Amino acid sequence: MNKQTTIKNPIISTYIKDFIEKYEITSNKAKDEHSIFESYINDLILTLYGNDPNASFYDMETKTAFGIDGVAIFVADKFVKSIEDVDDVIQNTKRFEVEFYFSQSKTSDLFNRTEINDFFTGIRRFFNFENCEIPELKEFWETAKYIYTKASKFKQPPVLNTIFASLSPNDINLSDPHLKSAVDLGINDLVDLGMFNKVLEPQFLGLKRIMELHRKINSDLEIVVNMTKTPVTYPKDVTGKIKNGYYGLIKLEEFIKILTDEVSGKKILRKGIFDDNIRYYLGSEEKIDVNYNIKNQLLGKNSYLFGVLNNGITILGDEINLNSEEMTLVNYQIVNGCQTSNVIFEVLDELKQQEDVYIPARFIATNDEETKNDIIKATNSQTTLKPEQLAALAPIQKAIEEYYKSKRQNTGFKLYYERRTEQYRDENIPKTKIINIPFQIKSTSALFLNLPHEVSGQYGKVEKKTRGLLFNNESDFGFINVYYASGLTWYKTERFVLNNYDRKYRRARWHIMMLVRYLCCKNKIVSNKIDKISNKNSELIEKVMLDEVKSNEILDCAIQIINRCLLKQNPNLSIDEILQDRKLFERKETTDILLEYVENMESATN
Repeated sequence: MNKQTTIKNPIISTYIKDFIEKYEITSNKAKDEHSIFESYINDLILTLYGNDPNASFYDMETKTAFGIDGVAIFVADKFVKSIEDVDDVIQNTKRFEVEFYFSQSKTSDLFNRTEINDFFTGIRRFFNFENCEIPELKEFWETAKYIYTKASKFKQPPVLNTIFASLSPNDINLSDPHLKSAVDLGINDLVDLGMFNKVLEPQFLGLKRIMELHRKINSDLEIVVNMTKTPVTYPKDVTGKIKNGYYGLIKLEEFIKILTDEVSGKKILRKGIFDDNIRYYLGSEEKIDVNYNIKNQLLGKNSYLFGVLNNGITILGDEINLNSEEMTLVNYQIVNGCQTSNVIFEVLDELKQQEDVYIPARFIATNDEETKNDIIKATNSQTTLKPEQLAALAPIQKAIEEYYKSKRQNTGFKLYYERRTEQYRDENIPKTKIINIPFQIKSTSALFLNLPHEVSGQYGKVEKKTRGLLFNNESDFGFINVYYASGLTWYKTERFVLNNYDRKYRRARWHIMMLVRYLCCKNKIVSNKIDKISNKNSELIEKVMLDEVKSNEILDCAIQIINRCLLKQNPNLSIDEILQDRKLFERKETTDILLEYVENMESATN
């Protein structure tokens, strides 16, 4: 257990305080800044390298694991925490990529050789699939072991990333022969496992590098590119919804600037720029003609014809300004051309100096959400869109967003609905108070549909399980309070569990939400669909959740019901032993047992 630490560097201390506010971490838990620093670094890693808005630094935690403070596993760009997550991601994918991230964070003012040794040793021990040598990492270990049983579907063996952070004012001194030897031996041991396509150079983050990365993720996304071929200006939009627009040819090397960023000396894909793209990148090695042809066109003898044969890119931005040959893009996203972009990045190392390769591109500046949606739909019209991809574009989404806004004004409680990824990027809003579409689906399904066991997995799986039950554009407009009450209850439940109970109860949070409805609506008729009855019940739930004392009492009562019910089912085990079962709350049986227990409680009361 780490002793309580106070960070003395005033800049990092400010970062940590901002982090505490951003995630509403209680003052009691925030006292130990060493633990908070570990969480901060893990959050930094997910923000920089992740492309999954549902991933949380809490999911990277390793407790007291030897040498390792954080683990993140990405399969096909999705953060996975379990074997079930892996299956959900790869079930419709012929080939996929895997990346592992391991972190260690120290609040000392140096890079300690012994601690670095322990870090590499811990990672090496993690990949011993004969035996789980670090019990605290068992869930990560089981997931990683399972991934390797799917090796025949790898595009290439996994990539291993290692990140060691400290508060050293200086970069790591690899001219020290002992320190260099420790690092080299650690890397070589991992390479010798023969399990990775690449073991990337370790990233050693000192004060300067942490500050640099912090600025990178907290500043506006802005890039300047050179348009050697003067683009055509779109006619002025008389409605004012489109600020300006351009159509033209952008040189491949300039487009690569839009696509990539540099972190620790290597180019990474700016994955956040695809958040609004409603196509899924399938990979150029798939049996998919379009992506395969894109790759061949880029690397073939006639690469100069690439721009003629390609449909082009559409980029939306908050601001897009052309000054002579220089075009400035601010807070931009690629909404059509995701596949082309990813193939270009995939073959980046193979591309030669291809000066004659140009790509057709549209650049459109607008802040109007409906206009953005119309552009996204129109530019992706040739692709069959998945229902989960269309969810963000449904008309009811705007109504839900406006309803949350009206509740902020009427109740004074600040809760925000994020219909579009990074919608509140420039506003100083705690991340915990932003409800995105996946969590709206999960929370409503748990609270009003009695489906808490179905919502712990990947978004695509959850959407499929609840398809047709939510976001009905014809009937649900009259019952939008159901969605608001669900988001509010999710927020209250998550904060209460994290601040008052062991993290093991995080797995139970959807079942806690399910019980909240029955506790708030005693002796009331309940309906397991979005209708007038559920809307009426949502008003009762909302009233309780907006009262801090009452909501805490209800949530604590729900947890005690879960404890009593589980102990009754398992009389020979302690509650801690029961909660060790990581699949407990993914089983419909657990939901049924809890519902029966609550029903019997109500019958006994009456």
